[in-house]
Amino acid sequence: MEKYNRGYYARKVDKDYCVLDTETTGLSAYFDRIIEIGIIKVRDNVIVAEYDQLINPECELDEEITRLTGITNEMLVGQPTISEVRSDVLKFMGNDLIVGHNTYFDMQFMANGLEHDFDNEYIDTLQFARKLYPDFENHKLETLVRRLDLPANGHRALLDCRSTKALLDCMV
Repeated sequence: MEKYNRGYYARKVDKDYCVLDTETTGLSAYFDRIIEIGIIKVRDNVIVAEYDQLINPECELDEEITRLTGITNEMLVGQPTISEVRSDVLKFMGNDLIVGHNTYFDMQFMANGLEHDFDNEYIDTLQFARKLYPDFENHKLETLVRRLDLPANGHRALLDCRSTKALLDCMV
């Protein structure tokens, strides 16, 4: 996990990678929990597989999180815990390059939730967007998607993965 604090970025965009997004109970990777994981596996720049899983955080969601994501406490009843999906998630991602928007946030949650030290290199589209579009009012995924006329996101993990891939394709 230490490497994420130092900012560890891949040198180039590969044609083979995984796009990652998480939805969480809050903003602290140490005190809050993952409630949804979305991953898109890309090979030769084509989406070949998707992983989307709601996660039971074993705590109640704040109303603000439900308003933002549309994920309710009822939707999480009966869903697996993060420890129950650990092996599936790690196998799906493998050693792929990880692409995300604010990747640092997602990778901290993944490292803590899965109790796993990731060696994967990663690319953060947020950092690229700040350099490429300095005059935008902000660099939130929803703003970039709207301003660049890309497929809409919706604060759901898999939808945000698709928007992040479209953003990466646009910027590259």
